[in-house]
Amino acid sequence: MSQRVRIGVIGTGTLGMHHCRTLALLAPGADLALVADNRDQATRAAAALSSETSVATDYRAILNDPSIQAVVITTPNDTHAQLVREAAEAGKHIFCEKPLALDMAGADSALEAVASNSVKLQIGFQRRFDPAYREARGALLAGDLGSIELIVGTTRDPAPPPASYLERSGSFFVDTAIHDYDALRYLTGLEVTNVFATAATLILEDTRERPMKDTAVTSLRMENGALATITNSRRSNYGYDVRIEVSGSKGRLVLGEERRTAVRSYTEAGVSHDFVGSYWELFEAAYVAELRHFVQCVAEDKEPEVTGEDGRKALQIALLAERSSQEGRSLSIDELR
Repeated sequence: MSQRVRIGVIGTGTLGMHHCRTLALLAPGADLALVADNRDQATRAAAALSSETSVATDYRAILNDPSIQAVVITTPNDTHAQLVREAAEAGKHIFCEKPLALDMAGADSALEAVASNSVKLQIGFQRRFDPAYREARGALLAGDLGSIELIVGTTRDPAPPPASYLERSGSFFVDTAIHDYDALRYLTGLEVTNVFATAATLILEDTRERPMKDTAVTSLRMENGALATITNSRRSNYGYDVRIEVSGSKGRLVLGEERRTAVRSYTEAGVSHDFVGSYWELFEAAYVAELRHFVQCVAEDKEPEVTGEDGRKALQIALLAERSSQEGRSLSIDELR
């Protein structure tokens, strides 16, 4: 029987609380031992999930507790690299939400600490654990679509996040489009060789003095010559819209257009159906599955499916896209190592 894994969670924002619930209630073999956040109300809510859960206002309480084997990091993006380094140096196995860092130096420093201390690192690219994505990957890698030729994808948030989030999230490419870049690699098994991107500020009007991009298009070339186009927006107004289409020499595969229910209405006003409203609603099963996988990897001494190197490669693409949008030219993946 696998050992139980005592885990600490750093950060109890919306996603952090979801992860706390998963660890406390839905992840066999996991003990939610300690939750750290400087917001008292948030930690109390997390502690209420289990009588065995303690709380702290300083995340170092998790790192300094020898009984805790692993840590889940769900703090603002600009803290990830530092916390991964500190957790690795404390000998903790790590699950870290994307992005791994906001720059390559931060990513490389974090990965060096992980390797030097022989701990496991899993990056939170939850789409890899979505049943539809896993089925699609299997079909694509088996050659069901023949040679991959064209990929078209999008991620559109229902509405922009608060300014307090945006200030610490990094660029739009690093915060949002990075999920789509990782999905490209995961679904096709192909690496990106060239990136061209353009972006605009069309939604976040109050940031025009210090513009934050909120709408973007990225064109990518894959190692087999296939082309990909990814579009991203901070606003859809109708729900959380994530879609991807892969075309090959033998056909086409489509993921997306998700509905809450399998009901379509036909009236004189037209044909309509509902639409998922949030990232959690769309990917709930995937978020649960990725943490269960992490717990199992720690308990059974296995390497996570989504590694730190996956986090680094997705970040590399995102940073190249950001730079491309600024310089107005296509960039080779070799221009940022």
